[in-house]
Amino acid sequence: MSEPDPLGAAYVNFRDLGGHPTPTGVVRRGHLFRSDSLAQCTPDDVEHLVRSHRVATIVDLRRELEVEMAPMDTLRGAGVRVEHLSLIDPAVPAISTQDIDGTLTDRYVSILSTSGTQFVSVMQLIADERNHPLVFQCAAGKDRTGLVAALVLELLGVDDEVIVADYAKTAEVADLILARLTATMPNVGTLGPRIMSAEASTMRGALDWLRATHGSAEAYLVTNGLTVDEITTMRASLIESA
Repeated sequence: MSEPDPLGAAYVNFRDLGGHPTPTGVVRRGHLFRSDSLAQCTPDDVEHLVRSHRVATIVDLRRELEVEMAPMDTLRGAGVRVEHLSLIDPAVPAISTQDIDGTLTDRYVSILSTSGTQFVSVMQLIADERNHPLVFQCAAGKDRTGLVAALVLELLGVDDEVIVADYAKTAEVADLILARLTATMPNVGTLGPRIMSAEASTMRGALDWLRATHGSAEAYLVTNGLTVDEITTMRASLIESA
């Protein structure tokens, strides 16, 4: 699992998805990253992302209102391609602390159940190596970003426990994320520690639902419109021999 990014002034949950073992090799490093919001990046942060990670494309999974409140102007101004693909269906209301009973698994199942087309759109961007290096991100880099990461890694053949561990790593910076969101988003009062949790059982439950309902990430994505050719292309671009 990759180490935290060395700069990280405007983002605290950024990491490379590379290095994880698959049945045919390892996930390539330096091609695919996950992150909390990069909207607060300073010119120095952007220079670091472009110079050190060669970031070419950012897939922004946030809702329209979130983007309006914190646009990605600095990154766009530096020539980074920003694709806004809101992952959550607009008909699904935003979550608040009082909505959570136990873990967030039910919320993740709801997103998977209603956002299949959106997930496919994200996967199509990730599958195209011309978009690499690519970062996908949301506000905290945990829920929407965590689900995209889980689907990608499962599609590449990464073991469930590795996927779960990658998700749970966010718990190490949950307090920092909440403090940053509180400082930058005026309506963040509905968030709290329960929403900011990143428990292994949460992602394990979402993966269990995916398998029980669809059989695999591949079957889920194909059902929602991803082609076998696109899956083959993604695996070829993101897996290298060990």
